[in-house]
Amino acid sequence: MFSDLALYCAIMFCATIAGGMVTLVWRWSDERLHLFISFGAGIFLGAVFGHLLPEVMGRAHGHQAGLYILAGFLLIFFVERILLHREGGGHHHGHLVVSLTVLIGLSVHSLMEGFGLAIVMSDKDLAEVLLLSILAHKVPAAFSLVSLMVLAQQSRKRVWAGLLIFAATAPVGALVLGPIFNYGRAGALWQFTGIVTGSFLYVATADLLPEAFHSRRRRWVNLLLMLGGITLMSWLGSDAGHH
Repeated sequence: MFSDLALYCAIMFCATIAGGMVTLVWRWSDERLHLFISFGAGIFLGAVFGHLLPEVMGRAHGHQAGLYILAGFLLIFFVERILLHREGGGHHHGHLVVSLTVLIGLSVHSLMEGFGLAIVMSDKDLAEVLLLSILAHKVPAAFSLVSLMVLAQQSRKRVWAGLLIFAATAPVGALVLGPIFNYGRAGALWQFTGIVTGSFLYVATADLLPEAFHSRRRRWVNLLLMLGGITLMSWLGSDAGHH
């Protein structure tokens, strides 16, 4: 079972790197990068309403779920608007802060996905379905993350570092957290999922959507790309939930 899990981790790592490299291979204009951000906003919204929120609501009472989602929302708000905010930092500083918060949120979610994969490895069919679901989430997420980091004019070295960190989180969740934690307590992960749900909701509504639509140019194209991202993630979320 460990050899299969190690193989799955290698696949997840390589696929994530490939997804991020799409943005790194060519030099994209700011206008094109904003189109990618529109798609990324849809990815986040689709992940929240098509995957994360149903998962949390299915495992907790509505009041409890709401509190954890609110905690995640306020946590990212505090980090971004209080801890990292700098008066007069400029537009690129804002992009930098957003890319950092996105990296944190995506990495925590990816860590839990890897942990979940380790939990279900005893059921090979279920593990294969979950692997495909994780890949479908991580590849476009890596694409969106790198787009944000490039838009923030971060050095190529930092962009690669962020991509490598994100790519490594699912394998770490599977190979490190899996053996450490008691699998029987896996149901308690809904609290962390609630926090991630709130953080994703904040990033999508307070960061990505305003960034994608701050200009009136190509707004209909942006809208279509956003809806495409929502549709993709909603379909993947419902498919994974069914399995």
